[in-house]
Amino acid sequence: MTEAYPTLFSPVTLGRVTLRNRIAMAPLTRQMADADGTPTDEMVAYYARRARGGLGLIVTEGAYEQDAFQSRAYLSQPGIANDRHVAGWKRVCDAVHEHGAKIIIQLMHGGRVCDPRVLNGEQPVSASATQSDGWTLYTDTDYEKQIRNIQGDWPKVTFPQARALTVEEIHAIADGFAEGARRAVAAGADGVEVHGANGYLLWQFITPKTNLRTDEFGGSPENNVRFARLVGEKIRAAIGPDKLLVLRLSQDGVDDFVGAWPDGTAYAAAVGKALADSAYDALHWASFNYMDNRFPEDPTPMPSVLRRASGKPLITNGGIADGEQSEAALTSGAADMVAIGRPIFAHPDWAYIVRSGVPYPWLPFDRKYVIQPPLDFGHAYPTGLVDPHWPQP
Repeated sequence: MTEAYPTLFSPVTLGRVTLRNRIAMAPLTRQMADADGTPTDEMVAYYARRARGGLGLIVTEGAYEQDAFQSRAYLSQPGIANDRHVAGWKRVCDAVHEHGAKIIIQLMHGGRVCDPRVLNGEQPVSASATQSDGWTLYTDTDYEKQIRNIQGDWPKVTFPQARALTVEEIHAIADGFAEGARRAVAAGADGVEVHGANGYLLWQFITPKTNLRTDEFGGSPENNVRFARLVGEKIRAAIGPDKLLVLRLSQDGVDDFVGAWPDGTAYAAAVGKALADSAYDALHWASFNYMDNRFPEDPTPMPSVLRRASGKPLITNGGIADGEQSEAALTSGAADMVAIGRPIFAHPDWAYIVRSGVPYPWLPFDRKYVIQPPLDFGHAYPTGLVDPHWPQP
């Protein structure tokens, strides 16, 4: 019998890491680490369960890479900033590897969209002295309050004014990313992804409307990408040539869901060209729909533009929910690998289901599946998670 979706289930090599298929689990914000950022038993079970579902690669939720420079972005965010974090992530990485998948830890810095409740009274930092007009994740609706079983007032938490980083601080933060990457590899990760998307610090440099700098880190696509290149160079020096290094990119952010790059595909091409000789093994495009580039003058999908301009493999995310859509992205030149988020969240066996080629009644995604805190076995999926207070081995 002919296998369903042969490209999707063929191996792929990114850098020096070979993956068993072209399915990546996209990073999904979970907010289920301990208060100090240490990965929990629930995180071990969560990632292991999805690795058991047949994925080639897991890209973890964003972990803050250092305690300095207001890196942490939100409550219950995991970190990779100290030995406790390393020990917690080692349990996650070991559990994923037991099921044959690879795992890379996403490193992120919140920049101007850090929740002020984790800043300890410090001012957030950014490319320029700007202030986001958005608000922190999941503090925006009565529905969210209801499904989290929160009583009393639940105010909308907005972002404070950010200050511009100095050039010296930019280099210090890049050093922090490198140290975070070194710790990720010590925890057993197969590499790291640098979060340059979705509104966070590196995005704030790459995106012209939040980067108002006139020095070597702003003013042109090449200069806007310089910080991301610097981070990549320092990480590569820290972890060596054999580990996977990926850069995630997007037009939109957590505080700008309809964001678009000026000049559309021309800006994307300039970004791709500027990254062509960078230290990254692959780029990861994040969007709501990879085929909608928000630039009517040229409808070419952004990942196709970046892939062609950079010469690097593309992991493509957005609007891909089943096997047919995955195969189309791969065979059209828009992707070398697809990143699936919410469908794999709701269906840990997504890869096996798709590979079977049989019709399946997919479960619609609902925010109630990601309630945390507290852990609610009545809503979390799967409902058979081990009690989070299980004894340590």
